[in-house]
Amino acid sequence: MSDRDLPTPRIPDPDAPVRPSALVIPAVADPPLTERRPWLERAAITDAVAVPGTDTPLYVAEDGVAVTTTGIGKSDAATTVTALLAAPGVDLSSAYVVSTGIAGGPPDRTALGSVVVADAIVDWDRKHRWDRGDADASPADDDPADRIDLLAYRPRDYVHRLEPRLVERAQSVAASVDLRSDDAVRASQRQYPDAPAAGPTVETGTSVCGDEFWHGRERAREVAWLCEAYGVAPFLATQMEDAATATALERFDRLERYLSVRAVANYDRPAPGQSAAESFDGTDASRELAIDNAARAAGAVVDDLVAADPLGLDS
Repeated sequence: MSDRDLPTPRIPDPDAPVRPSALVIPAVADPPLTERRPWLERAAITDAVAVPGTDTPLYVAEDGVAVTTTGIGKSDAATTVTALLAAPGVDLSSAYVVSTGIAGGPPDRTALGSVVVADAIVDWDRKHRWDRGDADASPADDDPADRIDLLAYRPRDYVHRLEPRLVERAQSVAASVDLRSDDAVRASQRQYPDAPAAGPTVETGTSVCGDEFWHGRERAREVAWLCEAYGVAPFLATQMEDAATATALERFDRLERYLSVRAVANYDRPAPGQSAAESFDGTDASRELAIDNAARAAGAVVDDLVAADPLGLDS
C-alpha cells in the first residue's frame, strides 16, 4: 500500500476519540525497514489521525487495530507512546499494545527469522561502564564485571517483567503460525557454527533494549552478564525501543496489556572470518524474512487478543 492509498490524517476530536482495540507499534515505516507495511496491508485503513508528538500518523483499520511507528530508539519511542496515551482524541483504555518488527539476537539461541515473544525487557543503558580491571588484560581474557556493573543508585531493577498470562497466550498463538523460511538466510546462518541447524521457531525469553548500536562478542558477553545480574538470562533478542515503551505504559498504569513480538533479522556478532562491518546489518533477505515472520506471528496474536480480550479491557 502506498501513501497515496491512505486516508488523509485528520485532527483528533476530543469529543469523539479514536478507540482502537489494539495498538501496534513497529519502529520504522521507510525502506529498507518497512516494518509498518504489513499492518497497512492486512485490513482496509478507514481512518487516520495526526496526533501531536507521534512519529507518523495513527492509522486505524476496519477491524479496530491501529498502527503507528515509534521511530528508532528510546527517546522516540517514549515520546510517541506518551503522546498517544495523553492525547484527548485517542482512547487507549480498551487497547492491547504490541511492539513488533525486527530484532537482533545471539546466534547460539535462535535461528534467523525466529520470533521472540518477550517475557522480560532489560534496559541495557542503565548501568555503569568503566575501566577498573588489569590494564594489561585483553578483552578476551577479562571478566565483563571488570567493565560494567549495576547502578550504585538503583531505585529499582531496570527490567520490565511482562504479564505472564498475556505472554503465555501470545506464545501459544504465535507457535501455531506457519513461519516462512528462506534458503539464502539459512546459508547465512550456517556461517555461525553454534547457530541452530533448523529454521525459524517461536521462542519466549528476555529482550534487551538499548540506544547503542552495539555489535560483537565482547559486547554480547556484557549484555549476558547484565541479564544474569538481573536474573533474566539468557537473552534472546535485542532492540532499541521496548524499554521506553514499557516505561511509558507503566507510568500510565497500562503495562499489563503490553507485548513485544519481534523476529531476529541479524546476529549480534560476526561469524568466523567476518568483520563487524560485514555482519552488522544482516542481509536484505534476513531483514525481509524477519519483517514477514514478525508480522505473521504478531498479527495472529493481535487477532486473538481482540477476539478473546483475555484481560477484559473492553468490559
